[in-house]
This record gives sequence, structure tokens and C-alpha cells, in this order.
Amino acid sequence: MGLLDNIKKGIADTSQKVSNAVKEFKVEDITSNLKVYEKYFSESNLWEKIGKVGKTIGATILYPVLLLFNLFKSNDVNLKEKTMIIGTLGYFILPVDLLPDALVGVGYTDDIAALTATLTALASCLNADMQSASKQQLKNMLGEYDERAVDSVSEIISQANKAINK
Repeated sequence: MGLLDNIKKGIADTSQKVSNAVKEFKVEDITSNLKVYEKYFSESNLWEKIGKVGKTIGATILYPVLLLFNLFKSNDVNLKEKTMIIGTLGYFILPVDLLPDALVGVGYTDDIAALTATLTALASCLNADMQSASKQQLKNMLGEYDERAVDSVSEIISQANKAINK
């Protein structure tokens, strides 16, 4: 078997593993075990991770990360909510998780799910100032970015708030 055949086999094997992991993926697997990921969170670890992957992951993932970080820094968030944020950001920081971040195209799928689940649960805590501050941070980090990415996250938050306040 030649080098090209080995590469093709490796890609096929990886694709199958990713496909299986995505089929078996449950947000509950992350959110029920947030305590496990708390130990990976620190502000310096977060900024280091953002510095390494921020431009690569783009606004779709970076904006929710910044929202959660700004929410974490808020005095309006209780200890239980901060614990959820710490666990979620710890999960984001950790490179080896349910779907390893290095898997191109799908490596951050599980991180997006965890970020979205936590943002949805804490939607009522987010305010316009936090969203504005996060957008400004995003602009400072990325320069220009696709506004639709931020709008889609904002829509999720808006829908969650509507559901919570019914």
C-alpha cells in the first residue's frame, strides 16, 4: 500500500469516526459534566486559546465565547450560573474533547453545542451592554467579520428569552 493509499485510508477512517461521534453526540453529555471541565478554565488559558484559534474559528464561535466571558465577569450572575460558564469555557479551552478541535470542519461542533446550550440557559442574564461589548471585542480581534454569524447567535438568545419569559 502506497503513501497515497495510506492517506486516503486515514481520511476515510477519520471521517467515519467523526460521523459516528456526531450521530452519538448529545448536548447533555457536555452540560451534565461541566464540573469536569472547570479545572481547565482560567482567564489566561481562555485568552491563550482565543489567541491561537480566534481568526480560524471566526465570529460564529468566538462571539458566544466572548458573550459568556463577559457574562462571567458580570456581578449580576450568581454562583451556579458562573459555574456553568466556567465549565463551558473550560470545555472550549480543552483541545481534546468529544470531537477533537483539530478535526477540520467538525472539530468545534461540540464546542458550539456547549456554548449554545449555556447561552440558551442563561439568555435572560444577557443584556444589550454585554452584547455590544462582545461585538466590540470581536471587531478588535477579527477586524471585519460576517455580521450574520453574530445575528444568528443573537437570534438564538432572543428566542430563548422569549421562551423563558412565556
